[in-house]
Amino acid sequence: MTIIEFYDKNHIENIASSLLCRPERVIFVGDNGKAMKRSYAVYDSFLQLRGINVQFGYCSVNKNKLGDIVDTLTHLVEKYEDCIFDLTGGDDLFLVAVGIVMEKYPALTRAHRFNFFNNSLIDCDCDGVVCQTKSFEMTVEGNISIYGGNFVTYAPDRSFYTYNWYFSGDFINDIQSIWEICRKNESLWNAQITTLNRLVSMYSAQDSLSLSFERSEAQELIKSEGLCFTLVEWIMYSLANSGLIYNLRLDEVVSFTFKNEQVKRCLTVAGQALELFVASRLRALKDDDGSAIYNDVRVGVVIDWCGDDEEDDGVQTLNEIDVMAMHGLIPIFISCKNGKFTIDELYKLDAVACEFGGDYAKKVLIATGLDRLGARGEHIRARAEDMGIRIIDGLDSLPIDEIDRILKSLWCNS
Repeated sequence: MTIIEFYDKNHIENIASSLLCRPERVIFVGDNGKAMKRSYAVYDSFLQLRGINVQFGYCSVNKNKLGDIVDTLTHLVEKYEDCIFDLTGGDDLFLVAVGIVMEKYPALTRAHRFNFFNNSLIDCDCDGVVCQTKSFEMTVEGNISIYGGNFVTYAPDRSFYTYNWYFSGDFINDIQSIWEICRKNESLWNAQITTLNRLVSMYSAQDSLSLSFERSEAQELIKSEGLCFTLVEWIMYSLANSGLIYNLRLDEVVSFTFKNEQVKRCLTVAGQALELFVASRLRALKDDDGSAIYNDVRVGVVIDWCGDDEEDDGVQTLNEIDVMAMHGLIPIFISCKNGKFTIDELYKLDAVACEFGGDYAKKVLIATGLDRLGARGEHIRARAEDMGIRIIDGLDSLPIDEIDRILKSLWCNS
């Protein structure tokens, strides 16, 4: 089987038939030979790692000359038997040319289109037959790679990377406990976490779970850095009562021990509580048949836009997405804001989502206090609507059932 793909900026459209139909070969047709050659090298590497062998090729043709397109498609149909036109992507004249060629060669050609929202092939030649498909669920890392990016993981020389969270049952319970404390007052929580982060860097070894310091000395040191020292006793006692910290002492000497490394990271990195709460709920969501709604969910996804083809000057373009999830082949990009933020966050989210999801990317901003931003909040809402970014506000005041109901629909068109 040979599939003729019309090269598109939405890379998932270019590779869907390879993933689902497993053809012998795929021929790209488009007007940018350099881009097609570069892309199919990326696709080939992606597929090979997953045990899928497809022979790629490409044909360059002027997208504004219908006659040239018809000639190119005619040549391909005459050269390869059992051709299937994938109509998922491509410009209008390419689709017109397909109709002309299929009328001339009805016995040699078929056509289909892929529906990414219900994972089905649509018969586009009215013969009632589509090619047999294999099931495939894209991972976050895989989605980034087909768009030419690099999913940045831990390496000794990297200070900025995607942390590999382990969502055990015990840790999910810890996330819920942290969220319950955090949502009572996110402003105090954020100030407390910022202080704990600074205290750990001053008074604790990097791999230690224990922290001990003299309160007055710490206040002076943090004040000298132009920062605010915040130690909220009800938050600290709540953490202790929930088993998130042990051996708490709140006198002139303050000391305690974090439960484990993941909890330590939650309690010393600003914004982590909301991100992990959202991710844990996404991971728990099920369809009516018991299958996971989101087949992959990652927190703090760091993306290198250049992938392995960095510029000669060595400059990297790195971005972090708070939470990223996959529903089949549809990527969901989520920005989590537990407190004040500016409209710049919308532009960051939009830029990364468009680059690594194209027209199929779902863009979501989850916040806890947008309404409290007044006129600035209204401006953010209006701009988000213009950019196709869905806003979910007031998450800290919603019951779990309502949160889950909302999160289940993030991948949908509506």
